[in-house]
Amino acid sequence: MKGLIILILLIWIALLFFGWLIYRLQGRQMTWAQYILPCVAVLGGATIIMISVDIGGWNGIGYALIGVSLMTSGLLTLITIIIVDVVMRRRRRN
Repeated sequence: MKGLIILILLIWIALLFFGWLIYRLQGRQMTWAQYILPCVAVLGGATIIMISVDIGGWNGIGYALIGVSLMTSGLLTLITIIIVDVVMRRRRRN
């Protein structure tokens, strides 16, 4: 269980880093690309889970856990990016 939590956190950090990198490359503006990256991670995790159902057995459970960790980190990244976007929009108004 600790390994799964560490995997989720590592993927989340990697996705946030890529989002920050896109933010810096776009001239400090939030763009659609920052919303696409976590959505791709969520869809990738769902695909891995669907494939793991076909595999079955203990190997399938292992792949399903990897898919769940990828989906969880994608959702955490999406929530983080939405919060950052809302905060940045409010700061621009003031």
